[in-house]
Amino acid sequence: MCIFAGYRIAVIATSHARPSPEGGAEGPGTRPRYEARLAAYHRAFAPELQAILDALPLGAGMRVLDFACGDGYYASRLAIRLGASGMVVGVDRSEGYVDDATADAADAATAANASPGATVVYVRAAVGALPFADDTFDLVWCAQSLFSLPDPVEALCRMARVTRPGGLVVVLENDTAHQVCLPWPVQLELPVRAAELRSFVEGGLDAAKFYVGRRLPAIMAEARLDPQRATTHAFDRLAPIGEDERVLLQGYLDELVQRVRPFLDASLLAELRDLVSPASSHHLLAEPYLSLTWLNVLAVGRKPRPAGSCPSQAGRRPVGR
Repeated sequence: MCIFAGYRIAVIATSHARPSPEGGAEGPGTRPRYEARLAAYHRAFAPELQAILDALPLGAGMRVLDFACGDGYYASRLAIRLGASGMVVGVDRSEGYVDDATADAADAATAANASPGATVVYVRAAVGALPFADDTFDLVWCAQSLFSLPDPVEALCRMARVTRPGGLVVVLENDTAHQVCLPWPVQLELPVRAAELRSFVEGGLDAAKFYVGRRLPAIMAEARLDPQRATTHAFDRLAPIGEDERVLLQGYLDELVQRVRPFLDASLLAELRDLVSPASSHHLLAEPYLSLTWLNVLAVGRKPRPAGSCPSQAGRRPVGR
């Protein structure tokens, strides 16, 4: 265990990472394919993300779970609010991410004078095998991970199980159709979105969960949580955008082209590629008066007293419908 900027850091390896249905194979030493973009997202929108964390109902001595914690970005920041008697547990299926979180903590420990603070524990575990007793945490936090899991309702049920009665489950998530608002040509935007939906459906994926942001309170209710509130958080940027925004957005655009390419009319595809290519004189991100908005939905659910049991998957309405 080491001291890091006010937190005591430990790592517990509880189960091996498992394959990710959308994020590529994961196992010992591996990280999701979206790692660079996620890191750029955290850097690009650090002030807005910190404001969201600052507004969470946290207090000294609380126990918090960072569900699908990745490299520990949120776990380390959540711990600031909890004081020496508090604890944050970050859990992720990626051994590589858990290793990264530990290494970053150790590096920071050598560069700063640490003081006693909340304990942060990183745990490697699969979503379906959380190694925590029922009613362990005062608050469970899950950021930009719910859509990537096989069944968002089941994942919320797992979170609810380890939340104490009266405790909160807080989810920060996007809706694929409205994730990034860019100044697309009007004639292009709707066909691109329709092609994106077709790519999910014909790719054999549960398309509805990619649009989970629009139904977070309803999905929480399906998981036997009492929805408390849902708020939209808009991260706005004007040209010229920074390097982190450029990395994030260019990666998003490149992936979008690959996703919709088989399902878009040839002339529209050519127009889309022209807008997306950094070598083009029409490159969207190089527009001198570019404005964009990255949208996030924050939903809060409370575990009832006494807690209800989660429904079985059979007979449930598909997520997002």
